[in-house]
Amino acid sequence: MPTKKKRLTQREKAERAKMKKELQAEGVLPPDKPRLNRKKFARETWAEWEEFIKRDPVLAEVRLLRAVEFMAGPEVPKITPEQIGVFKALKIAIELDKFFRRLEAEGRKQYTIGEIADEVFLPVWKL
Repeated sequence: MPTKKKRLTQREKAERAKMKKELQAEGVLPPDKPRLNRKKFARETWAEWEEFIKRDPVLAEVRLLRAVEFMAGPEVPKITPEQIGVFKALKIAIELDKFFRRLEAEGRKQYTIGEIADEVFLPVWKL
């Protein structure tokens, strides 16, 4: 059975931090990357997307499909959380299509947001 790793002391942590700063100053290690402001990123990206889709809707759809293919293909060696998000978006699109086909087969044209949430979005969200 492997032995449990010993926790670093404050002194060891300080030494490692100092060494990291020195290596960054020498250019051996890249500088620390600032954290992504997710809300700001989402707002800016959505605004750009809306502008793009108004300018050329067909090209926007093609580019979106290419972006999805680039992020998540059939043979992905290692799945990242970002790719799971892309796959979930694809699954929602598939389930939404099934939902609308079923409504059409039943002869219904109206549905509630609750139906879509319960039958399409929540099952995929909980995966």
